[in-house]
Amino acid sequence: MERISVQDHRAVYERLCKDYLNLKLLAQNACHGPERLERCKQSVRQDIHSCRKLSRITQFEQLVALMEQRNLVSLLKPDLIERFVLALDTKEVGGALTSYRDALRSHYEPVRRFYLEDLRHRDRRTLLEKEVERIKLQEATEPPAVTPTAATNAKCDAYLRQRDSIYSLLQLEIGKSWKVFGRFLNVPAGELDEIEERNRQDLKTRIYETLERAEMQYDDAALDQYVAVLLKALESSRRKDLKRKIETMLQR
Repeated sequence: MERISVQDHRAVYERLCKDYLNLKLLAQNACHGPERLERCKQSVRQDIHSCRKLSRITQFEQLVALMEQRNLVSLLKPDLIERFVLALDTKEVGGALTSYRDALRSHYEPVRRFYLEDLRHRDRRTLLEKEVERIKLQEATEPPAVTPTAATNAKCDAYLRQRDSIYSLLQLEIGKSWKVFGRFLNVPAGELDEIEERNRQDLKTRIYETLERAEMQYDDAALDQYVAVLLKALESSRRKDLKRKIETMLQR
């Protein structure tokens, strides 16, 4: 039997990377209008387990990004895209998904190997990608669920009560240093560039999307951890004045 070279496997992997991106773009193009977006959100509601995050999604690409952050969809796991096919009733996306699955199934092991290697060596890995790598390489098993303490719940509740006020304060005060602040919030540089490209004339929206992207890395029960990161980012950005204001807001 003819052996396939490493270069051939790499070519297959690179083609699948492009096909995966194209698959997402096809679904995005089919999801035009708020009614279709709502159908897509409802189709994955039980998998995402966060009504709060879903309610803040206004664009299809945000929905896909959230699913990728939670490892519900990836180059190796395209199955949930079928929910969008059904929600949008699109044969084009359905056909592309079928072809993609067939190609992935035929070359799964070498594609998986290249995918994990890319995760290990990528300079701008997101927190999600690190978690995917950890799980896939079986370096550790998933920790048991921890019941939040009353103190943690109180901190999360305080943040949720003041969230809009905190966002408004930072939109007014962070100013042109928003990118530096975003990096301290662990938002990848590539995503900061995308936010800037989408909102070249709107600084406040850039700051809002940066905060939202940073917060989306945390589950509802872990918002106290996000608050700690937020306060540390303000301190690192030399905005201790804003840190003190937010600490005061959270004590109300």
